[in-house]
Amino acid sequence: MVVATTLLTRPAPQLRRDQRALVEAIRRMTEFEAVAVLRGFDKTSRATRDAIAEVVRGHGGRVIDVTPVPGLGELGTVPAADLVVATNRALAPAAERCAAYWNVPAVVPGDGEGEHGRLVRTRQPGVYVTHGETGRDVAVRQLRLLGPVNWTDGTAPARPAEELVLKPTLGGMVVTAQYAGTSVTRPVSRMIEVEITDEVVAEIDGHAALVGVGRYEARPTTRPVCRVTVNG
Repeated sequence: MVVATTLLTRPAPQLRRDQRALVEAIRRMTEFEAVAVLRGFDKTSRATRDAIAEVVRGHGGRVIDVTPVPGLGELGTVPAADLVVATNRALAPAAERCAAYWNVPAVVPGDGEGEHGRLVRTRQPGVYVTHGETGRDVAVRQLRLLGPVNWTDGTAPARPAEELVLKPTLGGMVVTAQYAGTSVTRPVSRMIEVEITDEVVAEIDGHAALVGVGRYEARPTTRPVCRVTVNG
């Protein structure tokens, strides 16, 4: 008796217009050997990553899948790339953070406005974060510490904060500290020191993770990250 079997295959997810524009933009960039891709866990993000990987390998390069997004101080464990790509707009801050860390361009989807496929280059300032001899990271949108910390910008003794937010600016950074129901915001052009005495939540460019006890320093970067936005 012959038993007939039917192999059911599901069609590959269709990429959105902005994701197709992203893939085509990568196709026009041939000088990169290692491309880091940040993606979501949905099928369309995976399909976009696969399409980008096919293009990169066609150019003789390789893809580094940066999923999930590393926490504060964990970027040193990721192999360095020549280009960073976000498969959706929500991951753009994380992609820019990786790009700033490696001093390479970040390619991110646009908001759909303007000419389809047009590339818009801008510069995004960052804040360089160090911890001890080996802990290094960069925040390009904001670093938010949720939990008891002590901080100082060198102009006064260290003061406590229950929440501390650092936002990069062209002139340095803006620091907002909340403690006992009061909030203080001030510009900082050089450096601040932060002492963490207990485990706290660190939200860096939209990605939250726990960080341990230690002394951290944050200072403006001297090399703003190059952001390449692809209009979709």
